Amino acid sequence: MSFVKWMTAPERAADWSKATGYVGTSPAAYETETLVSYAKEFPQALVARDQLAVASPEFATYETARVRELVSNAVQSVLTDAATPQKALDDAQQAAERLLRPFK
Repeated sequence: MSFVKWMTAPERAADWSKATGYVGTSPAAYETETLVSYAKEFPQALVARDQLAVASPEFATYETARVRELVSNAVQSVLTDAATPQKALDDAQQAAERLLRPFK
């Protein structure tokens, strides 16, 4: 839990957003000195965040939830030593290809 708290801290999210150009992962990230000062120098950094107010969710892939579950299960199998990373990902890929076959 300590790692999750560290990883999701506003300052960490601000650093990540500034370094990658992706939207900060929490509103608190935009209240940090890091993003406040960065936005003054580079106002475009706020565009994606500001567009979230009028954005709507969409599925990224056909069968999104089921594919996401396959990946999550693969990660869990590695974390519990039930499979090697390669085996877990190979199995998840095969299962995803079966799920996505009708979409192709």
